[in-house]
Amino acid sequence: MERSRTRQINIGIGAALALLLLNAVVSYRNILRLMDNERRVSHTHLVLANLEQTLSTLKDAETGQRGYLLTGNRQFLDPYAAAITRVDQEVQILERLTADNSQQQQRIRDLKQAIDRKLENLEAVITRYDSQGFLAAQQQVQQGRGKQLMDDIRQQVAAMQAEENQLLQRRSQESQASARQTLLTFSLASGLNLLLLALIFYLLRQDRFERDREEAKQQQLLTQLQASEARYRSLVSATSQAVWGTNAVGQVVEELPSWQALTGQSFAEVQDSGWLRVLHPNDRDHSAQRWQHSLKTKTRYETEQRVRVADGTYRLFQVRGVPVLDREGEVREWVGTYTDITERKQAEAEIRQLNATLECRVEERTAQLQEANAELEGFAYSVAHDLRAPLRGMQGLSEALLEDYGDRLDEMGQEYARQIVRSAEQLEDLIQDLLAYSRLSRMELQLEPVDLNAAVAESIAQATADADSQPAQIIIASPLPTVTAHRTTLIQVITNLLTNAIKFVNRQQPLVRVWAEAIEPPDSREGIHWVRLWVADNGIGIAPEYHKRIFRVFERLHGIEAYPGTGIGLAIVQKGVERMGGEVGVESQLAQGSRFWITLRG
Repeated sequence: MERSRTRQINIGIGAALALLLLNAVVSYRNILRLMDNERRVSHTHLVLANLEQTLSTLKDAETGQRGYLLTGNRQFLDPYAAAITRVDQEVQILERLTADNSQQQQRIRDLKQAIDRKLENLEAVITRYDSQGFLAAQQQVQQGRGKQLMDDIRQQVAAMQAEENQLLQRRSQESQASARQTLLTFSLASGLNLLLLALIFYLLRQDRFERDREEAKQQQLLTQLQASEARYRSLVSATSQAVWGTNAVGQVVEELPSWQALTGQSFAEVQDSGWLRVLHPNDRDHSAQRWQHSLKTKTRYETEQRVRVADGTYRLFQVRGVPVLDREGEVREWVGTYTDITERKQAEAEIRQLNATLECRVEERTAQLQEANAELEGFAYSVAHDLRAPLRGMQGLSEALLEDYGDRLDEMGQEYARQIVRSAEQLEDLIQDLLAYSRLSRMELQLEPVDLNAAVAESIAQATADADSQPAQIIIASPLPTVTAHRTTLIQVITNLLTNAIKFVNRQQPLVRVWAEAIEPPDSREGIHWVRLWVADNGIGIAPEYHKRIFRVFERLHGIEAYPGTGIGLAIVQKGVERMGGEVGVESQLAQGSRFWITLRG
């Protein structure tokens, strides 16, 4: 018997060594294949990175050219020249990287020709700018030749990227397959070796292992029983709840210390359903029926009961009980708890009462707000009709006085009459702005796509229509994008910004620039685009500490004698932009002009 066991051990050791050697050979071959696949995957990543870098470098050249055309600053040609040098080097790198792919080589040759044509187009525009000026260069750009060449380059790069991505996917799959094969082979061989070693160990220590396992199992069961008993007794002693238990048919067969402490009932009193006597009379029948139903169906017992505690008062308890089953599925005993929920129920009732009170208050506040809105609408109507009627009369009579009796008034009287006319006009403007601000706060705005080109054009017409306005030079960086807005409100907002840009200048011709850019705020949701419209001027500027203050109603930084106005224009701008779901702001320094911006959804 001993010889047979020794022979079995020797055979097992030999088989284990053979498997280890075989596993080493197979694993070595798989690792070499995995390394080769990983090298090819890295090579493909390098080609993709260089393709992206080539396209980015070409974009840098185009950006440098555009910067030079827009500003005339030749410093923008430095990155343009550097990009031209880099793009040629990057194309050469691509040729070396794809030397083993004839199809990609042909595409690179085509790409190189397309890049040369693009660079020639960029240089031609710069040459035309230097010789004929900005408008001539802009006309050449608007012909679309440069965009067509760039789109062609992007298509060629996209085709090469698609080819490399296919190679990357195939090589990644091969690499993953090699890794899985290596892992599978190693795991299989390791598992067989472990199995053989386990078998050897089993043969050596079979008898002793069986005895130790049986002793450990018995000791573990004993320890678990002791710990369970200790936990149960500790729970019963420490809990503030009443813990109860019965036999399979619902009879109390042992003392319940926590129940006795709660109700004052002794063991003899609680036997044979004596616990029902401490329940509120109105709860006894219902509780007894639920308990009999749970005994019959062997299901969970749960209800709420009013219990007379030891001091003679009744408190509300939540009762839970569950059956404990034996191995055959029969009920061995019942265990459960009594939990005092009196304070919780009182709090819930108070919360319900508070909610009802809050709902009444909300209804009252809503009615008050509706009444206030109605009063506000009535006040606006009064301003629009009742107040403006005598104002027009005062203005008309003053003008008639100047026309009909001007020759009878001395110079001081004529000046007083003119002051009355100007004051009436100022008051009319103030009423108009107040009404506009009030309407923006109350009216429903239907947002829709609005073409900024048309909106800006109409705003310019309104801002320059005033006979008292200064002749201004307004430059628009068109084309402008489309935004989501309320057309009338948007035109009013842009008109106010243009009017301020023309008005707040210091003895010089107003110069206003308007342009737009796409932005992506940090809190924007995916799929939502934002557009920022800028209105920049060469005016008197605004100190930083007043940047937020100027958007308030009636906030003026200068006297009406120096710069006329009502002090509500920028408040209307902010209110209108906020009602359209956007934001407004300003960048400015004293004597350095101002740049106002509004942000709206695209």
